[in-house]
Amino acid sequence: MKTEINIQDYLSQDEIKDIVIDEVRNNIKTYFKNEQNAERLLSNLSYAIVYDEIDKVIPNSRDLVISKTQKLLNDIKSYQVFRYHYNNNTPESIGAKIVENCVMENKDLMNQMVKDTILNKDYSSKIWDKFEELAESFINNIYSIVELGRNKNKPEK
Repeated sequence: MKTEINIQDYLSQDEIKDIVIDEVRNNIKTYFKNEQNAERLLSNLSYAIVYDEIDKVIPNSRDLVISKTQKLLNDIKSYQVFRYHYNNNTPESIGAKIVENCVMENKDLMNQMVKDTILNKDYSSKIWDKFEELAESFINNIYSIVELGRNKNKPEK
């Protein structure tokens, strides 16, 4: 069952306007109690005003900014996003700072992953490769010693 009520049967046009104004005012007060909301709104208003003023001097400035930004983002290289200071290797770009913070926040997890990788690695083929390399080197050394001994015992002509 659907019931419809015509508010104008009970309130005058002025009363409706007053109620709407009061409700908007209350909502704005509630919204602005949160400082971040207020800052965001003021910041957005500032951008709108600035862009309107810039558009008066440079027509289509918003489109120019957007197209230039897209071009820069398409041409950007990872070393520009994740840039470290050349002298002391500290993060210089926002991307490098984000990566460093993420690594530090997940340090324990990364340590555990490294340990698990080391402990679960199958070293059998690497061990035999190293053993073969050492045996070959050992045999070459034996041949070198034998040859030195033979050459030492040869009579001089």
